[in-house]
Amino acid sequence: MKGTSKLSTPEASKAGFGRGLLLWIFISIGYLAFVANWGFAAGLNGNGIGDAGILGYFGIVKDANFTLINQATNWGITIGRGIGSILVAFLLAKLAHKYSTILALSLTLLGIPAQYLPANGVGYAFFIVLRTFMAIGGTMLIILTQPVVANFFNKKQKSFVSQFGVWFYPLGTIIAIIPFVLVSNTEAIRENWQIVLTTLAALNVLPLIIMVAFGTRFDVKKDVQNPQPKTNNWAILGKYLKTKSTYVWILLYGGFLVAVVFPTAFSIDLFPKIAGITANTQLFGLETSKIIRIWFIIFLAAVFVGPITIGLWSKYNLKRRWFVTAALLTGIVFYILSMVTFVYGIAKSNLAALVFFFIFAFITGLSLWGIQGVMLNLPHEYKDNNPKTIGWMFALIWGFGYIFFTIGVIIISIVNIIGENLHLGDYKIATIKFVVLVLLSLISIVGSMMIKEPSPDAKTFPSFKFKK
Repeated sequence: MKGTSKLSTPEASKAGFGRGLLLWIFISIGYLAFVANWGFAAGLNGNGIGDAGILGYFGIVKDANFTLINQATNWGITIGRGIGSILVAFLLAKLAHKYSTILALSLTLLGIPAQYLPANGVGYAFFIVLRTFMAIGGTMLIILTQPVVANFFNKKQKSFVSQFGVWFYPLGTIIAIIPFVLVSNTEAIRENWQIVLTTLAALNVLPLIIMVAFGTRFDVKKDVQNPQPKTNNWAILGKYLKTKSTYVWILLYGGFLVAVVFPTAFSIDLFPKIAGITANTQLFGLETSKIIRIWFIIFLAAVFVGPITIGLWSKYNLKRRWFVTAALLTGIVFYILSMVTFVYGIAKSNLAALVFFFIFAFITGLSLWGIQGVMLNLPHEYKDNNPKTIGWMFALIWGFGYIFFTIGVIIISIVNIIGENLHLGDYKIATIKFVVLVLLSLISIVGSMMIKEPSPDAKTFPSFKFKK
């Protein structure tokens, strides 16, 4: 007699949904804490030796290669995110979901001792190593939400969860940005960088406890009479690497990551330099950097509207390809318009330009964050998927996507170093970096135009019926 599913009755299904929702929420909270930790690092770096912050603590000197060193932490994190994402699929096969998630959460706790290493170059090197392992664990978490979605939720619930699952990255980033907007003395924040990063890393103790207590090995087959043959994970990886759709998703998600993360990572540097001013220039009674950070917050906060607007597209039997492409293109175009508005309006103290600058921030965020839920729900819409195949798909999507993202970060840094060596000046270097950012973002359009439609009979546009 074959094994009976634990979710075969309505009562059991409700219990399964409740457990699944509990796991999904706390794994996502763990990811949110990691994102906030990552985001804070950029603001806590400081300007090197003599200045409060991470780099000053480790005695990093501001020289010609300072930008390269300044980005080293993010390089370590993004490379770690790529490695961690691909690692998830292997761990799911070996350890099952429960123990893979426990391992991921344990890795994020390495962010605690990282702050207390010796204050020298060697200490900084180990700081990068520990935060890279923290990043591997952090990225594993967002992948590990997907098998939970595939196993515990029905079709409608999957669509709902996929829409609201996109909240956690922007929310974590907002948490990391707001203190630098509200606090006038940002040096005081940097002076307490160890407390900030330690607190954020320690928050993952709670999700770890929840996972130990309530996690399940739901992805392990219990059918003893019909055991499944052992699979070779390297063979599975090789199979995916030979599939065209894998590279389509790498282009789509890699370009998308650039489009949604690079604006908050580089705009404070790029916008003022293209406009010929500095980040400390006073405009409308605020420093330029704070005006741009307000743009960040509006851009990120648009994610809370995305699921109930653009995200609703995934609830209906409608074509995905053209809609995803249109949303991505809209977001990229309005980011370009934001830069133009800043350079030719805000930098000249035009109040109307300031209003449009913030409106464009919202449209950019609504388009990009709103469409992410539709994109992340697509793998769940393809036929013959299960928690294992979903784990593999998202592992590769995120893994290679973050490797693509890291390559973009490195390119931006190299442009800066070469530009300084050639004495091109801030305006030309910033302009080239902005063009590179936009071109890398547009690669997502190439990927979106090639994605497979999940439903062959889907309509292009929704039909609206009005009662007479």
